[in-house]
Amino acid sequence: MPMKKIKTDENDFDALERLAQSITPDKLRPLSPRQRVRWQAAKRGRPRKLPGTKAIPTLITVEPRLLRRADAYAKKVGLSRSQLFSDALRQRIESTK
Repeated sequence: MPMKKIKTDENDFDALERLAQSITPDKLRPLSPRQRVRWQAAKRGRPRKLPGTKAIPTLITVEPRLLRRADAYAKKVGLSRSQLFSDALRQRIESTK
């Protein structure tokens, strides 16, 4: 039987203390193979990027209305704003060759 998820406010220290006290050894169980794979990946952290591929933060100016449309589109297609702008720039450069 899966543990019941309890939603707590991270700033409510009393609630967090009660949650910590409610976790007893009899409620713990070994990780499933899938959970173990995810745990190992989380312990390794994010993979290192290849040299020369590190992203550089850049300040650009965009009209507010266009930015709202870009954000809505990125959310709809499942991209971050950065990825949307990068893809659009890459496509624009490639189309001019």
